[in-house]
This record gives sequence, structure tokens and C-alpha cells, in this order.
Amino acid sequence: MKRTFLFLVGFVILFCPAAARIQSGVLATPEFHTQAEAETFFGTILRNGPNFVLSDSATKSKYRLDNPQMASRYEGITVKVTGSIDVDNNLIHVEAIQPIV
Repeated sequence: MKRTFLFLVGFVILFCPAAARIQSGVLATPEFHTQAEAETFFGTILRNGPNFVLSDSATKSKYRLDNPQMASRYEGITVKVTGSIDVDNNLIHVEAIQPIV
């Protein structure tokens, strides 16, 4: 009986701190974030059918802009766009657009 009790106490002492570390590690791990951090892009805003794109002549890339109302004010103008990029869809989620003077 005493031997069983000591075995159980030893088991609890050894494995409870390990379980607490595992559990706290799981809680501390950041969840998957679907929203990317904001980046800055430079280029000229052009119309492409009903959409607007940011044409970057330096990299010869074009990115669709997700806010046509904001982009339409800057059509044909070289701008700085702040937003996050969705690489899979070649799309910039626009936060701000500023003309480059």
C-alpha cells in the first residue's frame, strides 16, 4: 500500500510539471493569422476592365487592388500603396493610397 502510494506521488511529481509546460506552450502558441502585415508598394494605378491594378515597372508586375473606389481617384498616377498582399490571388488589400510628388 505504501509502495503504491509512493509510486503515485512520484508519478504526479514527474509528469504534472511536464503536462503544465505542454499545456502552457499550446496556449502561448500564436494562432494562424489570415491577415498579413501591411507592406508598401510603388507603381502606377491603371484601369483593367472593371478593376484597377498597381503596375510596378521596376519588377514588371501588376497587382489587382481590392478597393476600386479608392484606386479610381489615382488612375494614371504614380502612387505609394499601403496594404497587405494576397500572393495566391495577386491582390493587394488596400489600406491607403498616396500620390508620389
